[in-house]
Amino acid sequence: MAEEKGTPETPKEKEQAEEIKRLSSKIDNLEAMISEMSQPYQETRNLMDKFQEMASGYLKIIGLYQQHGKVSPEMLVPTVKDPIAQDILVILFEKKELNVSQIAENLREKRGTASRKTVRDKLKELEEADAIEVIDDKKVKKYKVSDELVEKWLKLLGVMK
Repeated sequence: MAEEKGTPETPKEKEQAEEIKRLSSKIDNLEAMISEMSQPYQETRNLMDKFQEMASGYLKIIGLYQQHGKVSPEMLVPTVKDPIAQDILVILFEKKELNVSQIAENLREKRGTASRKTVRDKLKELEEADAIEVIDDKKVKKYKVSDELVEKWLKLLGVMK
């Protein structure tokens, strides 16, 4: 009858039940300790995964450098062959948003000479190639690298998947 109630009847059954409780408690404690002890290893594993991903990206960049002799954003727009347009693209990658005068100034520093007319012509080429976007402020037009091209660049470098 005592078995129907779920309580041990004999002293031996009571002792076994107590022993099961003690062992169950010890198992719970061991599980908690193992979980706590394994946490630094999991963190190390996560860091190793990140390191491996970064190393893979660097190896990809080295491969691109060996294959092309350089790693530069203009590699993403093979239709733009003109070196001035390529330089403008690199300047916009480095400086974010610039107007025609600022681009001409940066181009002058890089090439020794540049006119705003030439810059405007090259910006038109880059815009037609979907490499740049126009930000139409109320006062002055600014230019920036297109979001699509930035995303392609990050993927090429292995920074983004």
